[in-house]
Amino acid sequence: MLRFLFLCLFLLCSCGSEEPSPSLSSIQYVDVTLESGIDFQHFNGARGDYYYVETYGSGAGFFDYDGDGWMDIYLVNGTYLSGLPPDPLPANHLYRNAGDGRFTDVTEATGTGDLGYGMGLSAADYDNDGDQDLYVANFGPNILYRNEGDGRFSDITKTAGVGDDRWASSCGFFDYDNDGDLDIFVANYIIYALDEDHICKKGKIRSYCDPNVYDPIGDVLYRNDGGDRFTDVTEETGVTLVGRGLGVAFQDYDEDGDTDLYVANDGTMNFLYENRGGSFVEVGLQSGTRYNMDGRAEAGMGVDFGDFDNDGRQDIVVGNFAFETNTLYHNVGHGQFQDASDRLGIGEVSYMPLTFGAKFVDFDNDSDLDIFAANGHVLDNVADVDSAHSYAQPNQLLRNEGGKRFADISASVGPDILVRNVGRALAVADYDNDGDVDLLISAEADRSYLLRNDGGNKSGHWLLIHLVGALQKDGLGARVAVTAAGKRQVKQRQSGGSYQATNDPRLHFGLGNATAADVEIVWPDGQVQRLEGVEVDQILRVVQEAR
Repeated sequence: MLRFLFLCLFLLCSCGSEEPSPSLSSIQYVDVTLESGIDFQHFNGARGDYYYVETYGSGAGFFDYDGDGWMDIYLVNGTYLSGLPPDPLPANHLYRNAGDGRFTDVTEATGTGDLGYGMGLSAADYDNDGDQDLYVANFGPNILYRNEGDGRFSDITKTAGVGDDRWASSCGFFDYDNDGDLDIFVANYIIYALDEDHICKKGKIRSYCDPNVYDPIGDVLYRNDGGDRFTDVTEETGVTLVGRGLGVAFQDYDEDGDTDLYVANDGTMNFLYENRGGSFVEVGLQSGTRYNMDGRAEAGMGVDFGDFDNDGRQDIVVGNFAFETNTLYHNVGHGQFQDASDRLGIGEVSYMPLTFGAKFVDFDNDSDLDIFAANGHVLDNVADVDSAHSYAQPNQLLRNEGGKRFADISASVGPDILVRNVGRALAVADYDNDGDVDLLISAEADRSYLLRNDGGNKSGHWLLIHLVGALQKDGLGARVAVTAAGKRQVKQRQSGGSYQATNDPRLHFGLGNATAADVEIVWPDGQVQRLEGVEVDQILRVVQEAR
């Protein structure tokens, strides 16, 4: 209660006290969904039964399925759970980016219109044939689509052996064993079946249950054995803890040359799995990333790695439930993190919202990472239970003030950020190739939102780096350092991040006033490649040098 009263006083005192930076006056996020040709409508099957699965989907993502240099969009749908099926049946949709601001629905032509109950997705070139494949996590059997390179995808789930039928949430590709091909990790949520759904109430009001009503479940790691075949290596690699997994992010946080992974769990402790040469040890407790500063497990949803203070070390942001605040774990080195949420101003502004999608983005190209949060409650009747809350909520953009604090500047970048939605997946990309970061948000039982960044590329210079590896073509795990005008930024090429999303595979660097940059790439095999005096404001394609 005291924390809540303090929050109210803080908001009363600070509301309107922050003047936006002059560079913000020309930056607006504009909803261009309908004019761009995206007419997707999410369907969760809700008909008053309050099946628990109805309130947690679903995925959204960017990837370049046809290799033309423009990011396409994939949106994941649910399906009916009871009663007569709707006509037409809800399906996932793939939209092709025409390069002129418009998208065309190519679902039928590509064979990607799955009719299952979808959750998350990830895209990568798992077979190293030069095009992006697609993995979809479901409530029910997951699906692996192989890109045939001719505009069509083939469902090879059975051959590959990756059709786990538990309730999956977020997923991603990474090369955990550094053998040059991409493996798959899936964060699973709870043990649940429709015919075992519990009836829960808030007082006398029927509503969705709390997560602790259902037992947690284990995640799954698949090793790529080549030839479109994968093996479940969860047990032998040590990825064995049981939690209610919702979000996953990948990073070589300790810079020892292999990729570690972080799982955000709902009401159970979060997991930081440290990769030790192809096997994993969970180090959340000793690293300080398992709980918040009060030693409590939170209801984690979205998660992302990023170096918000440009000290060369990757930090972690986690989106959490209302009355918990989002958490920013500051990487202080030597394998240690500190919960810096309150110190950096994140705690106060995230105390009331419920955040699903959470992502580091440099929206204004000023060389430091800001945070975007896609918000929305899980209870559709939460206002009847507690009038302080609402089901649909405005999203938030937190501007990084030189690595010292974050300020909520959502109201300064256009009214479309503040439109209330039941936000879930948040994906980021420069879909129009103009040098600034755009946003894609899925909304529960609603249309999705494509928010175009207008003006970020005029606020500062930029580089968009497209990596092409030698052995592993996606270059997942590569570390890129860009130095410009005395600032050094470090990012890693990874999949996953946020919530049930896949993001632009190209690495975006805001460069402020810099007119040239030096680039250093440490490829997954340890090879170092340097480019000096790189011209800014370009999409830079870097092919790993032959040895």
